[in-house]
Amino acid sequence: MVRRLVIDDLKLVRMIHDLDSHGDKGLLVFTLSKISDSMDDYERNIWIYDGKSPRQLTRGNSDFSPRILSDGSGVVFLSRRGLGKDEPGVGVWLLKFDGGEAVRLTYVRGGVTGMRVVGNEIFFLSTTGPTQEDVKFVDDWPLWFNGRGFIHTFKTHLFSLKVDGSLRQLTSGDFDVVAYDVKPNGEEVAVAISSDRFKPYRNEVWLINLRSGERRTILSNYSVSTMKFSPDGKYLAMVGNDLHRGFATHDHVLLVKVDTNEVIDLMRGVDRNVGNSLNSDVRGSPPPTKLQWVGEYIYFVMMDGGTARLARTGVNGNVEVVVGGNRSVEDFAVINHELIYFVAMDPTTPTELYRWVNGAEERVTNFNDWVGMVSLSKPEQFKFKAGDGVEIEGWIMRPADFRPGIKYPAILEIHGGPKTAYGYSFMFEFQVLANEGFVVVFMNPRGSDGYGEGFADIRGHYGERDYEDLMEGLDYVLRSYDFIDPNRLGVIGGSYGGFMTNWIVTHTDRFRAAVTDRSISNWVSFFGTSDIGPYFANDQIGGDEGKDFWGYLETYLAKSPIMYVKNVKTPLLIIHSLEDYRCWFDQAVQLYTALKYMGKEVRMVVFPGENHDLSRFGKPNHRVVRLRSIVDWFSEKLRR
Repeated sequence: MVRRLVIDDLKLVRMIHDLDSHGDKGLLVFTLSKISDSMDDYERNIWIYDGKSPRQLTRGNSDFSPRILSDGSGVVFLSRRGLGKDEPGVGVWLLKFDGGEAVRLTYVRGGVTGMRVVGNEIFFLSTTGPTQEDVKFVDDWPLWFNGRGFIHTFKTHLFSLKVDGSLRQLTSGDFDVVAYDVKPNGEEVAVAISSDRFKPYRNEVWLINLRSGERRTILSNYSVSTMKFSPDGKYLAMVGNDLHRGFATHDHVLLVKVDTNEVIDLMRGVDRNVGNSLNSDVRGSPPPTKLQWVGEYIYFVMMDGGTARLARTGVNGNVEVVVGGNRSVEDFAVINHELIYFVAMDPTTPTELYRWVNGAEERVTNFNDWVGMVSLSKPEQFKFKAGDGVEIEGWIMRPADFRPGIKYPAILEIHGGPKTAYGYSFMFEFQVLANEGFVVVFMNPRGSDGYGEGFADIRGHYGERDYEDLMEGLDYVLRSYDFIDPNRLGVIGGSYGGFMTNWIVTHTDRFRAAVTDRSISNWVSFFGTSDIGPYFANDQIGGDEGKDFWGYLETYLAKSPIMYVKNVKTPLLIIHSLEDYRCWFDQAVQLYTALKYMGKEVRMVVFPGENHDLSRFGKPNHRVVRLRSIVDWFSEKLRR
């Protein structure tokens, strides 16, 4: 018997992430995350798959990021075992497959990211520097960072750890390591570093000899996020770009010849972005930007419209899609060219593990079979020509209990970024709204990822073609789907989508209710309070990295919704987190105060202890309150 999906069903979601493999041993390990019974945290444990059936490997409930040892004899993983709730850092643990309990190799106060095993050593990135527990004495910028808190005393550096617990710091200095890889022979390491606080996206890549400490620069003035040496060490593949369109520039797979420093774009002529930027609120961790060499090929995930696909390229180029379909490939492990494992989701199925054998697929896990017991709405794709002739892609979800002849209220959802995308991923929030009797409309307007660079580039033009795409798309939907009541429309968006929601309610009164989540209302104050303020605002609002508000104040003010609050007629619900250092709380307070001062209808819901990622990775009980607040607001305003 199929029943209606309810908000509390969030606790049923199982999330597969952190996939790692050992090809010779035929082993896979991954993290499986779920919401704890207390609804105040998540339980994370390591699972293993040997080609026959998956089984749970650890039961610490705070175990994640497994990496199989080079000889296949065991796994190292991160865990919060034995640490207090507010105690910083993480432990690096070792579990042998031949029996026995897991042992902690070391405790890392600065946390661990990017862990990998090369030979007999474990490498990872961690922050270094003194911690100021109480009063903050600030001499550097940025002073804070979303999800990390105050970071003005920290730098991120590369470390190595041996299984005997001996720890060594490999880099030091007044810079941050943002990406790295170790040559297969263990003799050299490549590091991408950031040394300019106000241009952290402009990186240098160094090649460092781990024995002598000698280093040489092999690349400068590129934005780099991931690196991977070829098996023979002659090439260094990277995910990055030269910033020729600022932050709208697509990341490509780049190949550096280590001996000559020659840089080759292996995706030349492919106007798509590497990585997975599809929105979803049922992930255990953000999907990794990953490269894997198999022979002369490099495997990676790239965006294409509303999908994220597994592709590959040879060392001479020629990109080809290996695993496609209307879904989101979240992670992958290539055993050989004939056997691939991947984690994927689609709009009605959260993450599961799949096996690909010479083009034939089968599902390996069934962690989310509960979806068969609830009513889910399947998105219907639509496309329309915008006013300037460009095709825009969107989707509509009917109410889960849709019946012909009834007029339904509709809600327009707007994604953040702006360079992310909606599409064929699972959105629990959308399914909740559809099960509450709302039509859900979402689309990828100008500024979105998944299409060409020109499509994504709205620098200096926020609130123009992007706004028109959304309004014209809604007009198209109202003409095409006669079951929508045009007099009962709502709009909601988060981050950039929150900015756009603020822009919409200050520029039109066609919506009867709106929700703005972790939004931006004032670009001038955003510049000074956001953890990315100076460089993001310059690029996106000024239109270039050197265009700050001192030289372009009229532009910054003209793009700030706070300047137009007197026009607001739509009742607005503001949702914001107190520790959101991406779009700081001042953005919500300014907007709320201005609307109250103007006598407008506004309500605000504030979440203590949460950051910019509340809707995706926040405390489960807070996520439930957020969803209930949204449903209650739209029900109150659109159902009467």
